Amino acid sequence: GKQALGLTSFPAPLSEVFCSTPPICVGRRTRNMPMRMLLVLCACAAPVPAYSDRGILKLDNTTFDRIIDGSRSVFVRFDKEYSYGEDHDAWKEYARTVGESAADLLSCDVGVSEYGDKDNADVAERFSVKTDDFPTFLLFTKGTKSSGTPLKYSGAKKSADLLRFVQEKAGAWIGLPGQIKELDELAKEIGSAADKAALITKAETIAAGSKEETAKYYVKVMAKLSADAEFITKESTRLKRMIDDGSVKANKKEQFGRRLNVLSSF
Repeated sequence: GKQALGLTSFPAPLSEVFCSTPPICVGRRTRNMPMRMLLVLCACAAPVPAYSDRGILKLDNTTFDRIIDGSRSVFVRFDKEYSYGEDHDAWKEYARTVGESAADLLSCDVGVSEYGDKDNADVAERFSVKTDDFPTFLLFTKGTKSSGTPLKYSGAKKSADLLRFVQEKAGAWIGLPGQIKELDELAKEIGSAADKAALITKAETIAAGSKEETAKYYVKVMAKLSADAEFITKESTRLKRMIDDGSVKANKKEQFGRRLNVLSSF
């Protein structure tokens, strides 16, 4: 009790009496208090960090099935309960970009605890996600409930790559650097268009009035794709190789990144 600690009253809240470090906390009221007891009280009074990553909805085994109901696309990351590092930073950047766009797409986290009650380990097990595979990303496209089969992401854990993946697979237009919405809509039609030449002519007209340097690239890709169904795969591989080449200048890599964004629209 209070008397056992050598204290008779608490005129101020504990958070004011006991602060984060013993040298500051020790004062007239606490100079006779055993250091071990003081440390315990300081720890109890410390604020608990909040989960506040912008644009990310935290799920657990009571909310997972309710949120992933097929009404919209949901991109889920399975990771350790308190993640950090470059992969985590890339995920936060991705989620912030999606959150600030008009895309009907949710970014969700399932934090899995490896100790104690092992929170959400049951959810990870449902989808065969192992701790050695963290972070694992699963996309539940619109129409796919939590009981369905999601698409597993296997690319680089970088914001731009994550964005291209969901834009391509979920059909959610986010508006990545270099993308032009009007031309994106035509890009999605070119594969099944009966009159590809007419579609390309329409794209040329839009490109002529655009100031974006990627506008002409849309037209080039449409023409190439009309002649070679494998062009997107070949061109994506080539651009990624150039981006990974250490001898390529930064401004050229940015240009290639914008072109990859364009390719994800087809």
